[in-house]
Amino acid sequence: MAEDLEVWKQVFQELIQEVKPWHRWTLTLDRGLLPNTLQPGWSQYQQWAFARFQCSLCSRSWASSQVQVLFHMHKSKEEPRGKVKMRVFAQRCRKCYQSPFEVPKFTKENISRILNNLVFRILKKCYREGFKSMEEIPTIKEISLEGPHDSNNCEACLQGFCAGSTQASSLPTHWSPRTNTYHHVERQVQVTPWNERLYSHIAPNPRHRYWNVCCCCIILVIVVVIIVEIIQWIST
Repeated sequence: MAEDLEVWKQVFQELIQEVKPWHRWTLTLDRGLLPNTLQPGWSQYQQWAFARFQCSLCSRSWASSQVQVLFHMHKSKEEPRGKVKMRVFAQRCRKCYQSPFEVPKFTKENISRILNNLVFRILKKCYREGFKSMEEIPTIKEISLEGPHDSNNCEACLQGFCAGSTQASSLPTHWSPRTNTYHHVERQVQVTPWNERLYSHIAPNPRHRYWNVCCCCIILVIVVVIIVEIIQWIST
């Protein structure tokens, strides 16, 4: 995770500097972070994302779309700075006896999407900016996953956080005769580019648009009247 953490830090700095260029934020890894266990003044954001794993014993690899990524964030009241603590919950190989929990591997694109969501929450919870409600940017699922979430080998589930239960139950299911199992049907979500999402909340109100049209018409009529008066004055 040490090498991947540098990627997380770099992408986070690039994104936070786009919206708060004069504020200093740090991102650190905290393996003891727990959901809904917050220090005073801190806020939480968590997301379930797609990632890949590889067993360090048998080299078996697998993928999951129920990997829990947890963030705790805090902004200083006195200075333009803030802190983010992050924890990524692990999974273990179901084939190996007493296999260790393995750290997931994310693509850089999915890291960027997760951190995009985080920055939006920082704007909302720490700066009181952004959207009252916002649609989360989903991570890219590189392969189609079938079957239920393996809660027996998920670190978050075993600690009582039920990483996959709420997410899985909210998705429609479809029976697959070929595999004799149910699998989740992914929702197709259109992802809006960062800048468009950031400023879409200031789109013009229809009522404002109506008054703008009226004002333009009135101004146009006044200009026409003035031109007619000038022409008549010149002709006389």
